[in-house]
Amino acid sequence: MRLKFWGVRGSIPTPGPTTVKYGGNTTCMQLIGDNEIPINGEMLIIDAGSGIRELGVELLNLPKPLKINLLITHTHMDHINGFPFFLPAFIPGTKIDIYGPLHYEKKLEEIFAGQMDYSYFPISTAQLAAEINYHELNEGEFDLGNLHVTTHYMNHPVLTLGYRVTDGKKTFVYTGDHEPYFDIIGDAESDEMDKADEEDVKAIVEHQNRRLIEFFSGADTLVCDAAYTPEEYQTHRGWGHGSTDHAVDWAVEAGVKKLVLFHHEPTHNDQQLEEMESYAREKIKNAGAELEVTTACEKEIVE
Repeated sequence: MRLKFWGVRGSIPTPGPTTVKYGGNTTCMQLIGDNEIPINGEMLIIDAGSGIRELGVELLNLPKPLKINLLITHTHMDHINGFPFFLPAFIPGTKIDIYGPLHYEKKLEEIFAGQMDYSYFPISTAQLAAEINYHELNEGEFDLGNLHVTTHYMNHPVLTLGYRVTDGKKTFVYTGDHEPYFDIIGDAESDEMDKADEEDVKAIVEHQNRRLIEFFSGADTLVCDAAYTPEEYQTHRGWGHGSTDHAVDWAVEAGVKKLVLFHHEPTHNDQQLEEMESYAREKIKNAGAELEVTTACEKEIVE
């Protein structure tokens, strides 16, 4: 079981000469077996940002019909905006099962259909030739072929699921968009809470962050939202994205073997991403930890 990245950027695609090394497409990754073939004949793709367009072109070279499982961490545009350009969805006989978090204001199917409304796109989801099924998820576990998937809620401004996937031999975890839980009211120095309430909130925050470490625990690979430098995070707290400090601290505490820095901030160029990786390596070295770290790069395969 290996990971191949097709989109590594957050928020908005950033093509151009300053993002050539790591890539400018938004989030999309694919699980592959040996020789880049699907595992047990079924494909597992996570997120459908702009990177899924080129993946779709590549998949047309495989024998038909295609059976595709698509896990969506959340429905912000940078994680679904490539789906209207995903060519397998236009091919009769293709079966696509889309999994994503349960929303209470709109169904997952409605959200996907919304971005393909005629006001925004010339083809509606109803006109797609593939068989498309939608599955709404809470925290839990389920199987996709020989893969076991565990879901976990993350801390982001919309319902977001992280995914832990194992084939019984290797395990990888993807956070989706996430930042540490923290006490919003207490940090704002509000006078509205008494000491007992503050202690209750503190306990909840600590419990949620501890659950996160348990979710990451022992993973072979952790693909982690590390959008910001530690300095940038101070002015972006509450935006739903973590820093290199957070990613390294979580990976070390959880005993992860390999950390992949992911969801690159759109203003960061290749040189800045290299500097962030160097910073992470130095932090790991100073902690005396044995942890491999790399920066997610389009078309790169992570073992």
